[in-house]
Amino acid sequence: MTPSAGDAAARDAAAVARWWSHFVEHGEVPGELILVQRRLIRAVHKALLPSGEVFVKVMTFPRAKDRLRYCHRALPALHEARLLAAVRAAGVACPDVLAVRTQRRWGLPRRSMLVMRALPVARPADPGLDFAAAARLTRRLLDAGIEHRDLHFANFVMQTDGELAVLDLQSARRHGAALSEARWRIAAAARLWQGSGVEDAAAAAALLAGGLLHDQDEVAAARQRGVQQQQHFDRGRLLRCLHESTQFTRRFGLLGIEYRRRGDLVSGNWWRGGCELYEAWLGQRALEVFEGRNPVFPALFRNWWWFGGGCSLYVPGPCEHRKAAELAEARSGLLRHGWLLQPGGTKAHGDGRTTGSESS
Repeated sequence: MTPSAGDAAARDAAAVARWWSHFVEHGEVPGELILVQRRLIRAVHKALLPSGEVFVKVMTFPRAKDRLRYCHRALPALHEARLLAAVRAAGVACPDVLAVRTQRRWGLPRRSMLVMRALPVARPADPGLDFAAAARLTRRLLDAGIEHRDLHFANFVMQTDGELAVLDLQSARRHGAALSEARWRIAAAARLWQGSGVEDAAAAAALLAGGLLHDQDEVAAARQRGVQQQQHFDRGRLLRCLHESTQFTRRFGLLGIEYRRRGDLVSGNWWRGGCELYEAWLGQRALEVFEGRNPVFPALFRNWWWFGGGCSLYVPGPCEHRKAAELAEARSGLLRHGWLLQPGGTKAHGDGRTTGSESS
């Protein structure tokens, strides 16, 4: 290592130590880091070190279920660093790890930080152009015993040298032997296929060309599994308004449960009613997720059945004069998309086709 390189490494280490100290104390990284993505318990930032650009993935554990989940397993930064090393050893391009920092308090997880060098990215992966390359890369991961459980094209990038690289291995698993059986390959193909937007024949051809699937029977199995997984994913997005998440809060009280979009409520009033208000709450979420419509009602209170049941929907002041029309519109969203809430449900199309667990 040259003196200049050694000096840059020392300054890198000092900067990372400062970020970590700030994160440990405040639960947030310093303001100089640029936020790229935020989830309820995880955030990704971009930063510049003397040696170059890096990405910093941090995680806190505010919920009991998260603390319990990682009580007896490696914290996310350490787990992902190990998987990245295994992926790189398998000859697959991925980010290089610069630093791993984790902290427990009283045996429970508290802080996790992973610093990765930025890849020389030419462009995001394009499903239409890169499907076969992604299939080949996925097959190489399986041959190395690595199961990437978050396979979608946002987690692939094309580098300037023309090589496809894989990202986000936090949920990946490493197995003791190659995963060459059909069940592993079909599962991986279904994850790639799910939500890719690529026409079925083109996707099938790419998966076969990439060696991830071997024949048309495997193609049919992967397609059916992908449809089922997409339905499950869409259902989860719809029901997010009933759970604690990045967008919503859920509070239990003596009289019932309050579901609320994060942020302060604007001036308005609670509208008392029955199950039609609960249907409107779900329906406006469906319209938001699947049709891009902005939500109107920011909160719902649902009474426990032993307090008479019923619901209250919060109506912002500017919407008071049209609340009946907004209620009807929101409930229409549940009529159009509520099939997702039915076990094994299918959606009928005008040409007689269906989507859902019965599709192939």
